[in-house]
Amino acid sequence: MVGVAARTVATLSALVTVLVFNLLAGHSVVLAGQAEAPLTISPMFGYRDGGRFELPGSSQRSNLDGEVSHAIALGYEFEPGNAWEVFFSRQQSSLPTAGVDVDIAYLHLGGRLDFAGYRLVPFLSGGVGATRISARGIGSASELRPSLSVAGGLEWPLTRHFALRMEARGYLTMGGGDHGLLCFSGPGDAFCQLAWSGDVLGQAEVLGGMTIRF
Repeated sequence: MVGVAARTVATLSALVTVLVFNLLAGHSVVLAGQAEAPLTISPMFGYRDGGRFELPGSSQRSNLDGEVSHAIALGYEFEPGNAWEVFFSRQQSSLPTAGVDVDIAYLHLGGRLDFAGYRLVPFLSGGVGATRISARGIGSASELRPSLSVAGGLEWPLTRHFALRMEARGYLTMGGGDHGLLCFSGPGDAFCQLAWSGDVLGQAEVLGGMTIRF
């Protein structure tokens, strides 16, 4: 399992690296002369699933419930078809076996490449940053971990300043082995509600919304 996780992380890291390299190189696959407004904001809603944790002191594992998520992407198009993006996504979920409500939020800095010449414009996006995992209803506890994401999607331009955006995105959060997670201070004692299951936490998300260009 460790070997598979390591290969998965290496593959996604390579995809993000290629994406960023193309952006730094100024490579554009958009048709010449297609000018766009440089600043974009993309509010989106979707559905996210995946993620497994262990219960300390037992062999039980608990999967996060799939739930509705919301996201926003802020972009700067330094040339047509090439953009830097700040991406944020948040989901309120729960672990039924553990009886814990869990929020998972991602904040990533990365880029986006568009492929013009089609009515529906395909694009690739990705980034690196951090994952915040926090519990609701049992005191106050949170964890911050490094993570990365890769996405592919379609954008349907409606006007110069408005477009519909749809994408599928995968996330990997680095755990570093099995250890306590979401630890709380109880009456006269402290305990950990969850532990990492494996070296990475993986989730997948589908999103839809609108891109506004300024």
